[in-house]
Amino acid sequence: MVNYRLKAQLLEVVDHQVNTNDPKCTKHTLERLVDEGFGEIEAKQMIASVLVEEMNDVMKTEVKFNEERYGEKLAKLPDYMDELEAGESQKDDKQQPIQQPKVGRNDPCPCGSGKKYKKCCGK
Repeated sequence: MVNYRLKAQLLEVVDHQVNTNDPKCTKHTLERLVDEGFGEIEAKQMIASVLVEEMNDVMKTEVKFNEERYGEKLAKLPDYMDELEAGESQKDDKQQPIQQPKVGRNDPCPCGSGKKYKKCCGK
């Protein structure tokens, strides 16, 4: 599922980084990827993917944004995209479905009616 609004916002951030040349590694990476034969939109999407990963790391670990680390990830593009995708598939493999606790016949119904399960949703 694609969230088009979020995608558009991320591409705006990349555009802003390129236009203001801050951080400089973003504009340099865009130019390099275009020179390597990628379309400008595709290159910006790759940069946005790295940006999302960096934002996630910053929020999860509560560390400050590190321009050097961000630049290192951008320097690895387009090969870094393969690493990101490989990491995603490994995460998906590790995730297990959440199992709901079993409801016994004489337990209160989880719907909140106050009746026993066997007299409510368990019919």
